Amino acid sequence: MHPASTVSQTSLRLRGKAIAGAEDRQKKIPGFDQAVFSKSGVLCIGAGGIISQIAPTMVRKGIGRIALLDDDVVEASNLNRQRFYERDIGKKKAFALAENLQRECIGGTEIRGLPFRLQEAVARGIDLSCDVAVCGVDNNPARVFASRYFRAAGIPVIFTAVSANGDHGYVFVQAAEGACIACVFPDTVNDDCYPCPGTPAIADILQAVGALAVYAIDTLLVTRPRAWNYRRLGLAEGDFDCATQVEPRESCRLCLRASKVVPITQRRLEACRSLWLTCCRPLAARRMRTSSAGICCVARSWRLNG
Repeated sequence: MHPASTVSQTSLRLRGKAIAGAEDRQKKIPGFDQAVFSKSGVLCIGAGGIISQIAPTMVRKGIGRIALLDDDVVEASNLNRQRFYERDIGKKKAFALAENLQRECIGGTEIRGLPFRLQEAVARGIDLSCDVAVCGVDNNPARVFASRYFRAAGIPVIFTAVSANGDHGYVFVQAAEGACIACVFPDTVNDDCYPCPGTPAIADILQAVGALAVYAIDTLLVTRPRAWNYRRLGLAEGDFDCATQVEPRESCRLCLRASKVVPITQRRLEACRSLWLTCCRPLAARRMRTSSAGICCVARSWRLNG
């Protein structure tokens, strides 16, 4: 018998309640294997706008395990698009979302809330094992770190982002090998800036992009078909939409550094921790930095509404 919850200052662990018959209809979907899905684990990097569209669907489909990484706290301005309520204001996002997800479970999903950024979680040696990771952050340093870390671990990671004007977004599936996020957006490797606070954010585009990400997760865990690794969509016009299979770029700086897929060893883990301590921590201190034009630096490619 698993306990319903355990909590500490650094983690929250909850368990959903199974509801008989709740998954009956989705079992009829071609390629969807409930038994496999219910034994699988997803790691969500971020607990804001895009993850608020993905994580609830995961637990309502009966995912086996879901972990939420986020060092931020809930603000009133989050409530228009994130899975939080007035009672959650001031709470750690990772904890508040975990608690809210528990109410939406249809199975015995294990939910973990971890109030850290990915880089800090790695530095602390926290267990981040999963079958699929979803990167739902709003800055490129974290995307690059996630790309390298999960490529080294041989774990697929799904990247998502939406535009600052809220009318288009993308999903990119970085498989265990093949094209990486920098093969799609080369500028991400050199972008060490963080978004400005108060950037516009709205729910509709997050819901649309979130649906594509949820489907991509299914294709990685079970046998639902997918003929793309990069999917882009716009709300204002259909001409922007595309679905394509991006191939690795020979000159990709990120692929060249993480081209060999090997299991995570203690030595490689220490290397990731060293990367955090020497590179990522100093960059995090400059979160409020803006470009010379006074706009969000991340706008050179994409941003995610957090």
